[in-house]
Amino acid sequence: MALQRGGLPWNVSLWTRREESLPAVSAALPGCRLSCDLKKAVEGADIVVLCTSPHAIENSGGVLADFISASTPVTDAGSVKARIVAALGKSLGGRFIGAHPMAGSEQSGIAAARADLFDGAPCILTPTPESDPQALDEVRRFWKEAGCRVCEMSPATHDAAVARISHLPHAVAAALVRAALSKNPDVAALAGSGFRDTTRVAIGPEALWREIFLDNREELITAISDLQVHVGELKNALAHGDAESIEAFLREARTLRSREAE
Repeated sequence: MALQRGGLPWNVSLWTRREESLPAVSAALPGCRLSCDLKKAVEGADIVVLCTSPHAIENSGGVLADFISASTPVTDAGSVKARIVAALGKSLGGRFIGAHPMAGSEQSGIAAARADLFDGAPCILTPTPESDPQALDEVRRFWKEAGCRVCEMSPATHDAAVARISHLPHAVAAALVRAALSKNPDVAALAGSGFRDTTRVAIGPEALWREIFLDNREELITAISDLQVHVGELKNALAHGDAESIEAFLREARTLRSREAE
């Protein structure tokens, strides 16, 4: 949708694994070529973008290599990069450029697609010393034309960062829902926007997030440990009725969060 908005729209070919999804995809993207045959979908492509689950992306390189030109750039949209970059670097070489567009919502499927989904959103590219410069340039152009602001970092740096700003918030949202509602789910009917906003991402597909959590588990464990320290500080202040410490705790959080909004 995003790529077809410009004056020179891209010719897009889509692969989907289930034939039953084709009518909905065709209705949403009438200008695209659709196929359940991967070879037909990618043959002759100038660039290939992998938008499946992390494990499916990780295991796709060997199959793709048989269907595309040896110079065709390949990128992805997976939210964990170290494993994917290592696996596809072996099977596809320097033409694979890992990417993670920081966009989307708790919704999934073609019905949640929007032409402006990527507008202004960061897209983190994770090139390595082995990355092909021309492939990197073409992947940069692709994500920029989709609407993203492109930045670059190593796969390890990416995984450490998103563990705290993406994976930890999802884990916290899931834990918060369980803590708030497991004893009495009916209290959800009383919740205001604060609870809804804080827990929105917990509605996301659990099979996908299971893969993400496990693939980035070391960084996520470290982030959860840090969270436990901060929650412990608040719990201790509450136990001692320490109003000054509670206010300082909240003030620091407000100050740090305000920087992001500037």
